[in-house]
Amino acid sequence: MDRTLILNFGIAILAIVNPIGNLPVFVSYTTGERRGVQRWLALFVALTILVFLVLFLIAGTAILKFFGITLAAFKIAGGILLLLTGLTMVKGEQTKKTQAMAAEGHTSDLQEAELVFRKILIPLGIPMFVGPGSISTVIIYGNQAKNDQTLLGLVGVIFLLALLVFLVLLSSNRIQKVLGGVGLDVATRLLGLILSAIGVQLILSGLGDATINLIKPSIIYKQN
Repeated sequence: MDRTLILNFGIAILAIVNPIGNLPVFVSYTTGERRGVQRWLALFVALTILVFLVLFLIAGTAILKFFGITLAAFKIAGGILLLLTGLTMVKGEQTKKTQAMAAEGHTSDLQEAELVFRKILIPLGIPMFVGPGSISTVIIYGNQAKNDQTLLGLVGVIFLLALLVFLVLLSSNRIQKVLGGVGLDVATRLLGLILSAIGVQLILSGLGDATINLIKPSIIYKQN
């Protein structure tokens, strides 16, 4: 078992997923929901992280090759989603949507959470928590795992990360109480601006990677 690789992976994936930094986004998408619904949504997000990151850890390269997708294209797509999400949050439209969903009324917390999660899986689950950065990271480290023990260690790190995200998201109710209605609205709009900038940065990064790959063959051709 390569303990150094596992430790480095844990630090890298924690920094990229950034559960503390993404907590305000979860709050903005779940404001107005009952406490029980928020708990289920936190569990659904954690399970999304666990399932998708383990999937890409084990078969990420094969999946991208099968669909003919490059990491550069994945960055651009993820950047566009984040940009659109950020613009929605800046306009304050997301809070209205979640409040409208909360007013629909459902028989149980689980049923309401399932309805809400289907509507916010993109972009809250993907690409906020499971995005181009985290997917490329698990693919890279998965390819470096030389044995089954190391691969299992990487899976264990993802499981601990999903558990940590779940625990962090459970504190969203306290954040809502501290910020209040006006504070949450201001924080949501400010975070929307930041998300828009991150989205643009991802798009530029993806375009940069794609441009390098396009230019490279022409340079080699001229040299020959």
